[in-house]
Amino acid sequence: MAPVWAQNIPPSITATGDQFYCPLTQIPIAESVSIVDPDDPGIEAVYLQISTGYRRATEQLVFTGNALNIRAVWNNQEGKLTLSSQDGSAIPYPDLITYIQQVVFESTDPNISGERFFSISLGDANYLPETGHYYEYIPNFGITWTDALAAAATRTYFGLQGYLATVTSSAEAQLTGEQVAGSGWIAGSDRDQEGQWKWMAGPEEGTVFWNGGVNGSSPNFAFWNTGEPNQSGDEDYAHITDPTVGTPGSWNDLSNTGAPAGVYQPKGYVVEYGGLPGDPELNISASTKITMPQLEGTTPASRCDSGTLTLSAQASTGSDVAWFDSETSDTPLFIGNDFTTPVLNTTTTYYAQAYVSGCSTGPKTAVVASVHPLPQIQSPVQLVNCDVDGVPDGFTDFDLTNVNSTISQENLSFSYFLDPLEAAQNTNPIPGSPFNNQTAAIVYARVETPQGCFQIAEIQLSATTTSPVDGFRTTIQQCDDDTDGLATFDLNLATPDILAQFPANQSLTVQYYATLTDGQLERNEITSSYANTSPGGETVYVRIESTTNGDCFGLGPLLQLQVDPLPLFELLERQYICPQSQVVLEPTELEFATSFLWTDAQGNALGNTPMISINEPGTYTLMVSSENGCQFSKNTEVIASAPAELTYDKVRIEDSEDLGRIEILASDQNLGIGDYEYALDRSLGPYQDNPVFEDVAPGTHTLYVRDKNGCGTVSLEVGVIGIPKFFSPNGDSHNPTWKIEGLDPNLYPQSGLYIFDRYGKLLRQLNAYGDGWDGIYAGNDLPANDYWYRLVLMDRDGNLQERKGHFSLIR
Repeated sequence: MAPVWAQNIPPSITATGDQFYCPLTQIPIAESVSIVDPDDPGIEAVYLQISTGYRRATEQLVFTGNALNIRAVWNNQEGKLTLSSQDGSAIPYPDLITYIQQVVFESTDPNISGERFFSISLGDANYLPETGHYYEYIPNFGITWTDALAAAATRTYFGLQGYLATVTSSAEAQLTGEQVAGSGWIAGSDRDQEGQWKWMAGPEEGTVFWNGGVNGSSPNFAFWNTGEPNQSGDEDYAHITDPTVGTPGSWNDLSNTGAPAGVYQPKGYVVEYGGLPGDPELNISASTKITMPQLEGTTPASRCDSGTLTLSAQASTGSDVAWFDSETSDTPLFIGNDFTTPVLNTTTTYYAQAYVSGCSTGPKTAVVASVHPLPQIQSPVQLVNCDVDGVPDGFTDFDLTNVNSTISQENLSFSYFLDPLEAAQNTNPIPGSPFNNQTAAIVYARVETPQGCFQIAEIQLSATTTSPVDGFRTTIQQCDDDTDGLATFDLNLATPDILAQFPANQSLTVQYYATLTDGQLERNEITSSYANTSPGGETVYVRIESTTNGDCFGLGPLLQLQVDPLPLFELLERQYICPQSQVVLEPTELEFATSFLWTDAQGNALGNTPMISINEPGTYTLMVSSENGCQFSKNTEVIASAPAELTYDKVRIEDSEDLGRIEILASDQNLGIGDYEYALDRSLGPYQDNPVFEDVAPGTHTLYVRDKNGCGTVSLEVGVIGIPKFFSPNGDSHNPTWKIEGLDPNLYPQSGLYIFDRYGKLLRQLNAYGDGWDGIYAGNDLPANDYWYRLVLMDRDGNLQERKGHFSLIR
């Protein structure tokens, strides 16, 4: 059944209010209110809401009246103040108008900005002036999206048809999201086409508002939470996120049912009223606003040297600009957009504020009046150069930049002009180099700071007709650094010889340049440490001038750099010496060598001939000198080597009945100090670096160890034990006896060999190193059969080894 008020003629309310707000004060939200109701004298409640721009933490609406029959309830979540009667009876409209005008807005934020819109509604739905629509949150735990879509369509509000909310602006998102009581469904869905989100209800039905997934885009407005929509399990329906998850009021995508519990369980849905065809025109809500006056822009000012400046600022329409001398001052210096300062000698900061009469609170913005000093210069200055172009007419080229440091020691910008007016206007500059004084004897330098402040200095140019002493040239000789004809010279070594060409007791300075032009323009001066660029040497131009007035005393090719070649030779980096022998040290490929000196590692002289004989290992140095005194040295290292010391205790043999393995224990210089290689049975090799020989046949073998450094070869005879599997004493001379092979008495000093028949009867006890067994027992040939042996060995360390097995006697 429809509510009683839905059957009555709806009341109509109008309100005026478009005011400026002074921070940290209270202001009525309406300047005037009017209510018309043809069939009712009053109403039970009125709802006043901060509908746009609401800041929950700092703002509220306050009823300042003292009517005992009125109950004022502030809802901080929705930003809504409800005025109702204490007993539920209707409040007469004249009284209600008075109460509405006693509702004020206040904020605790001293830097509040922007606009606030207020709705005054005679119904309890939230009203948004921007859209003219009403919004209502309906709690319903666990409701599906399709049920919410249908349920919203059944609701009405003062004759307006409801629908599941469509959210198309940030103001609408704030009202439906941040200011509702909880999370709930809205009308967005991509069920028709995955990734194409449309509004499925209301005037915007069918409008696409999002294309794609998490990284998609909107053709108009969307307010997805971070990481949404993520299509996590057939999620095709838009839902205002739980306030505890991510950005308040933002959206996520859910399945039609959502989660059965928790933050992703649907808690209700948002119904929107207004905008559908056939809706009545209602005036049950009125809207007012307040504006925070604010600066829309400031313009600082600057000047060179002391004086006044004009600062500018612009404020929002309807407000003025107030100027203050400090951020904390409450007393304006001036009211207006353009403020002219008093005469300033230094940079000063003033503060501008958007100002409404009587309100000095609110944020202030710093505006700087910058005063920049003029550069400190010396003027006039003289620049004197040598006339060395071959025509002694007093004209030559100058580098005007050479006088910069005389004009000013500051880090400034210099430009040059023929006329002082052009210098002041910064027009028609001339190049600083080269400039010939035949064009003008006086030029002007504009000396400018980074801030654009400048002064003008006069530069007076003159040339002296001088020439170096005829035929004078001094030379510096330097040994080559290697073999490229290049070296590093100390040019200061030439200065005394050059100054000696001029009268004494004069204050002169000597400068060095690579070219005559550089010397004329005094640019690219060579420092005292200089490396020639032309192999063998080069000519350096020398400029001599007065340190008193800069007069040029001479400029010419007065210095010759000469690079003397190094003596060259080759010397082996290392050689080897054997015990009780000598090694000859001798250089090869000698060039430019005139003297020699051999020294040992301690610096002791060993000889002054190219070749010497050495009988001790060590490091030896040969220093070779040329006729110009250039020296070059190299080292050679004489390394001791020796034949190997190969003994039986440095050999390990592993054998079986078939093949054996021989290893020479060569690690950690076990064989000696040499560098060794190894061969088996062949003194001439092939030799190998590996001291191990695999798959060695039974028998006696010879090991060879050779020093790679030429100190000799040693050998050692060893055996690999082999036990035959049969013998045939049948008189054909093939395998006539059964004998142990490769048994070496040097490795096994003692041994015992025993022969048994198949029943364990001892038939013979033999010398294991002897000629073996011929198959005879007690003077008789034994029959063909299998026989058994027992071999007992004692090695060099006294360890016993026992080997057993059987073999065949074949007739």
